[in-house]
Amino acid sequence: MREIILSLKEQGKTIFFNSHVLSDVEKICDKIAILDKGELVCQGAIHDLLGEAQGYRVKIRGGNPEMLKQRIRNLKIQDGLWVGTLKGDAQDFIASLRLMRAQLESIELAKPSLEEFFVQQIRDRGLA
Repeated sequence: MREIILSLKEQGKTIFFNSHVLSDVEKICDKIAILDKGELVCQGAIHDLLGEAQGYRVKIRGGNPEMLKQRIRNLKIQDGLWVGTLKGDAQDFIASLRLMRAQLESIELAKPSLEEFFVQQIRDRGLA
């Protein structure tokens, strides 16, 4: 089925594809609209939406979890380090690490998958 849809896409055909399997949506679609209970949450080109949602993925040693939660989205512990995505400016965060009694182990630019983007959009609106 995916091959047929991709073949039609290559021919320039418009396809309305509705799915809860977001990995398929990401592979097949150029543009998306996310709805929740009939309300439009967001729409646009996948490349643009995911590009705008990219952020810095950080790994932190030590620090106050409550303070870190204020600055890091999806904070969790992994191999003895706090891991998550920065909510704000990377330079401001790095400057504030000393106050949090934390040490930066790594920082890298991370682009979310469509599924991660979807979950964040719903969470940001208090729908999840």
